[in-house]
Amino acid sequence: MAEHTADKPPPPVPPAAPRRGRGPALALLAGCLVVFVLIAGWLRFYAPRSAPAGVTMADLHGVADLRARFNADRGQPRLIVVFSPT
Repeated sequence: MAEHTADKPPPPVPPAAPRRGRGPALALLAGCLVVFVLIAGWLRFYAPRSAPAGVTMADLHGVADLRARFNADRGQPRLIVVFSPT
C-alpha cells in the first residue's frame, strides 16, 4: 500500500450509501397480515356455509359421463371444474 506524504492529501472517501432499516419491510408484512385477517374474518362470518338449494356436484367416472351431462343441460349455464392430484 502506498504511503501518503505530507505533500499529498489523502484521497477523498466516497460517502457511504444510505442504509434502509427494516421499517418498510415490517410495514409491508403488517399490511399483508391485516389484509389476511380481514379476509379470513369475512369468510368466517359472511361466506355461505353450503351450496344454494338445487345445486349439486356430480362425480363422473369418465369422459362419456361428462359428455352426457353436458349435453343434457343444453340451454342452461354450465361450468366444468377439473381437479387433478398431479
